Amino acid sequence: MNRKEFLSTLGLGAAAMACSYCLNGCKPLDNPITAPTNVDFTLDLTNSANAALNANGGYLYHGGIIVAKTVDGAYVALSQTCTHAGGTVEYIPGTNRFYCPNHGSNFATNGSVINGPAPSPLAQYATELTGTSLRVHS
Repeated sequence: MNRKEFLSTLGLGAAAMACSYCLNGCKPLDNPITAPTNVDFTLDLTNSANAALNANGGYLYHGGIIVAKTVDGAYVALSQTCTHAGGTVEYIPGTNRFYCPNHGSNFATNGSVINGPAPSPLAQYATELTGTSLRVHS
């Protein structure tokens, strides 16, 4: 085998392994995605760690939950874990949606699936604003 044949064979083998790995990532999970339960925490909006929630379009993660201030100024809290393959969703203010960058699922601000491959909605949690305290609970 000459050098060119060797490198060609090596390249094809690497490509096959990469494709196998990528396709394997899209198979259903053995363990279903579970959202946090018994949720009850309060965020102090004057605390610099929570400053993202002071602007419309800002968001943060806390205990497996994504808390966002939508472009309309409403606070929403959803499970941060995509129901497709367990990726972490992000809030996208330009579309006022939650997006999973792993495989492209989009969710409405109430957690419902806009487009998959996510098979089910994100769990939604109640939010209550009292002064500068934002309570998130189940």
